[in-house]
Amino acid sequence: MCSPAIIEQVKKRISRRNALAGLGAAGATAASGCLPGAKAKNKGWGSKPEEQVSFSRVVDLSHTLHPEFPAWFEAGVEVTTRGKRTFVPPAIVEVKPVFEWEPDKVNLNQVTYWEHVGTHMDAPAHFSEGSTVDEIPVEDLVLPLVVVDIKARAAKDPLALLNIEDLRAWEDEHGPIPDRACVAMNSGWDKHVGSPRYKSLDEEGKHRQPAFHIDAIEYLMEARKVVAIAVDTFSFDNQHSPGSDVHYRWLGDERWGLENVNNLDEVPARGATIVVGQPSIKGGSGGPNRTMALV
Repeated sequence: MCSPAIIEQVKKRISRRNALAGLGAAGATAASGCLPGAKAKNKGWGSKPEEQVSFSRVVDLSHTLHPEFPAWFEAGVEVTTRGKRTFVPPAIVEVKPVFEWEPDKVNLNQVTYWEHVGTHMDAPAHFSEGSTVDEIPVEDLVLPLVVVDIKARAAKDPLALLNIEDLRAWEDEHGPIPDRACVAMNSGWDKHVGSPRYKSLDEEGKHRQPAFHIDAIEYLMEARKVVAIAVDTFSFDNQHSPGSDVHYRWLGDERWGLENVNNLDEVPARGATIVVGQPSIKGGSGGPNRTMALV
């Protein structure tokens, strides 16, 4: 359920943004997930495209997850970002041998990790009462991939935003964003993994990374039939939306996204197909995965 404040905020945004593309009643539909009586799950995106997918190569869009991979927290350091709750996260990922080749002649590990680390999915349930990872239809994990390049701007500003002008410029060059697409932000940030640049901490120790502008999110929701978004940073939001506006708006509308994607420079702006190998863990709000692009 959405609070009255969020409902009112959504109404204001819709009334202001209906002029974006003559959207009319489409804006009201976009907000229905927050209105009383609306169903939180199983939004449905229509049937998958009829054309066959052909490809000549596969691009790995995932980073390898390991204990030193950068995350929104530091292992063992107190975190107090969610209200007054305080907790100390353990290691990002731990792999503990249970059986080993010597002497057991078999390998078996116990793997423990936080859901939202490495290349991972944010399911609707991460920021809403929507679907968990196991409830996302499998056909929604294979989508046309749109890559929007903002590297030049991000190189100058670690808080750069993918905005509605970027989307319109992309469509001017490549045509309308296809139905049921995954729209990915390519800021070039994947190249900074392993260096301080990836977090780009400011003087207060806050992360600085490129992200989506909330207006771009509204456009993708109200004017296009987009199923998912993806970023090559560890969040859809940055300091321009400290209240996690993009997370609440996008995931709250029964859509999902990917964070910490990799190798978007190896994928064309249009024409590839993204395939998400997401573990189907009952009740999961997200989790690491192996994501690839068919090109």
